[in-house]
Amino acid sequence: MIKDKKSEKSFRKARISLPVLLLGAVLLFPGCGNASDSAYASGMSALKSEDYNTAITNFQSAVDSEGREAEGYRGLGIAYLNLGDYENAVNAFSKSLAAIKYPRQNKSFREDVLFYQAQAYVEEQQYDNAMTIYNELIKSEEHAGQAFLLRGKLYALENKFGQAGQDFQKALELDNSYEIYLEIYDIYVQNNRQADGAAFLKDALNQKPSESDDYYQLGRICYELKDYGKAEKYLKKAIEKNIPGAVMLLGRVYSDTGDYESAEDLYQSCIDNDTSVSLGYNGLALIAIMKGNYDDALQKIQAGLDTDEAEYKEELLYNEIIAYEKKLDFKTAASKMESFLKSYPTNQKAVQENLFLQSRVTETEATASENVTSSSVSSSSPSDVSNTQSEASGSTQSKTTDTADTDQSNASYNSAGEGQSNGDDSGSYQGTVDADNDGYDDNTGVYYGTVYGTDTSTYGNYDSAGYYDGSTGY
Repeated sequence: MIKDKKSEKSFRKARISLPVLLLGAVLLFPGCGNASDSAYASGMSALKSEDYNTAITNFQSAVDSEGREAEGYRGLGIAYLNLGDYENAVNAFSKSLAAIKYPRQNKSFREDVLFYQAQAYVEEQQYDNAMTIYNELIKSEEHAGQAFLLRGKLYALENKFGQAGQDFQKALELDNSYEIYLEIYDIYVQNNRQADGAAFLKDALNQKPSESDDYYQLGRICYELKDYGKAEKYLKKAIEKNIPGAVMLLGRVYSDTGDYESAEDLYQSCIDNDTSVSLGYNGLALIAIMKGNYDDALQKIQAGLDTDEAEYKEELLYNEIIAYEKKLDFKTAASKMESFLKSYPTNQKAVQENLFLQSRVTETEATASENVTSSSVSSSSPSDVSNTQSEASGSTQSKTTDTADTDQSNASYNSAGEGQSNGDDSGSYQGTVDADNDGYDDNTGVYYGTVYGTDTSTYGNYDSAGYYDGSTGY
């Protein structure tokens, strides 16, 4: 079982953003003049804690008071990127690049900033500016593979899949790791071209595993290809070798095939063996939600939160909201979502789900108000009763019938608020669906995290291994 909780968190969150994934491991250099009490160090600490407003304050101080303009503006750019303020992010990265005194000596730092700036341009849909940067970066001796991959992603955004495929092939010529194959697959999935992406994954299966982590990657590939038997085999080997992420993905394999008993045994072992207790409780809560046992799910979620382990706190809090939503307690769900978004403002799925919850709360309040009106009408004079009751009951019947049908079918809702049937008469949910690989079940809405998927709309999940220390070697 997983023993290294710190490395588990690092691994789980490594694929949130392509620039972090691709640059984090290769841009680690020893810092210079990086005192722990400096404004710059405080800014980096706030960045890792996802406290972006505090990070901005500290990085600005590093620029103004410590003379660390290149590093400070880079930090400002990353913070703005996380907050969705792409215009200020682009400007901060431009100032960072301008402040580099010796570009040749600090080539890796400069390229790191360029990758971030290109991503900000992409988010602003300024594709020409991003393309210009990627065209420069493909000439890099160190990062050409990453540049080809990201330029291919940009071509895909522009529906130029022929050029995208060519760039992906060039990226694989420079780095044919399983991880890159999976990144390419995810890009195709995000553009509704699963078949094209699957072709790359099938090519990846021709490679033989050489390292312990390869078994996990092969498990992920087989999972995406829906070859659950082989996925289980590879993931069990990965678990034997203590590879982070393997437990959660194997649990997903079991739940996808309706083998809830094996999934529950797996998650319970995480609790019993004290390997990753919050992971275990989160997994058990997910199964309970799928079975329609929402009160049991809430108990499991609270037990996971009581561990004070940070690794799965976001998933647990989100699934708590989903459980209340399934109970049709939209008011409580909406209240908890408000608190959730204060802690995780960049969780785009939560932002979308919040819109749905707000609409349900409004509908519920409107129905209650209509019921009160109908009740008051019953005490009115006989001549007023007929027409008023007819109008009120018609509106009320429509909404209450909708609520009743939702309750009877135990239906789930997606992030857009569209009802989805559970698929059988018993009301229990069989299997899971995550067509877009964002870590959320498309039917139940439960949150698995990012063990196997990507959420490229967020940038906030970094750890110490994902940050260049900012030293420019001055």
